[in-house]
Amino acid sequence: AWGEVARRLAHEIKNPLTPIQLSAERLRHKYLTRMSAKDAEVLDRSTHTIVQQVEAMKDMVKAFSDYARTPSMRVGPVDLNAVVEEVLDLYRGEDSGVRIDSRLEPSIPRLEADSGRLRQLLHNLIKNAVEAGGDDRAIRLEVTTRCMQQHACDYVELRVQDNGPGIPPRLLAQLFEPYVTTKPRGTGLGLAIVKKIVEEHGGMLWASNRPEGGAAITIRLPVHP
Repeated sequence: AWGEVARRLAHEIKNPLTPIQLSAERLRHKYLTRMSAKDAEVLDRSTHTIVQQVEAMKDMVKAFSDYARTPSMRVGPVDLNAVVEEVLDLYRGEDSGVRIDSRLEPSIPRLEADSGRLRQLLHNLIKNAVEAGGDDRAIRLEVTTRCMQQHACDYVELRVQDNGPGIPPRLLAQLFEPYVTTKPRGTGLGLAIVKKIVEEHGGMLWASNRPEGGAAITIRLPVHP
């Protein structure tokens, strides 16, 4: 029932956002060059704020919809290392400002999982770490995978670590709840969606602070015979 309410609410909110944004952009295009410098500055600043805040609302609506929906799982054999490398490649590059070190154990077994949902999980984890780092910090991520047992692997562990400011101790136990966030920007739903995806796959997760600084998110996904 809550999922249906969320879908309808997201739809009703999203519908007027595009015409609001388009109207602001048309005002800029039509009048900005015709006005005096003082008036043009007011119009420029006001329409920029409208467009910026509409984009923020669109992101919130999408995150709310993603969290509330219960999509059917498309489960199949998944090479977790391949999915991790595929997603990390999108964030690597000189212009990204993010340094990524990956240590992926080559012998981990395939998972019975939904590869699309795992990609979404990774995107949310990396986006969360990048936003937590702020704008004045060189962001470094460490991503690792490994088996939890040497001879009979029962779990595959995925760990994403960053060099950010870490997690306030008072929030550690609540970090994966909806709308709990320490970031100045963001929806507060990214890690809640991560938790939901992990639970859909029968796994577990937790957050911790690293002794050398930064935060770590650890996920364990079961290996089915």
